[in-house]
Amino acid sequence: MAEQLRGSLDTMLHLPHVTPALYEFRLHLDKVSRSYWPGLFHCYDVPGLPRTNNELESRFRDTQRRLLRTTGQKGLTQRTLQRQGAWELLPRSPTEAQVLDAVCHTPPEDLAQERQRFAAHRERFRMQSRSLRQTQAQFDQLRQKWSVLQALSMPVSFLRILPPCVR
Repeated sequence: MAEQLRGSLDTMLHLPHVTPALYEFRLHLDKVSRSYWPGLFHCYDVPGLPRTNNELESRFRDTQRRLLRTTGQKGLTQRTLQRQGAWELLPRSPTEAQVLDAVCHTPPEDLAQERQRFAAHRERFRMQSRSLRQTQAQFDQLRQKWSVLQALSMPVSFLRILPPCVR
């Protein structure tokens, strides 16, 4: 494939008597092809590697469509994928009954463990709140934790010289 493209580009470059627009186009095409050449044909070197990522892109589009349908919010799909994880991208059963059947066959211990892992994953994003009230409350909690840590690690004489807002 690479040899065929290189041959076609060389043929175009050596065509005599071309218009200025075609001359510029073939120079541009040659320049762009040379810059992308090292990674342009890697799919032919690896057996089973698809030439395009259209199938993968289709899965992302399907996921976005499904999340839009279930949440009703267009901007929520990216946040959902970032916060809730890649499980959104896994193939799903087409009906809720099949999903429920699959969950019923899952051992309760495995389900509890996955729920714990998922809760820990979501907890990491709680500090990224956009609510001013929640942000202030989180900041107050952090300030309180910090003051406890300071009190444990600093001598009492040093605490007396700190301003009250820091203590």
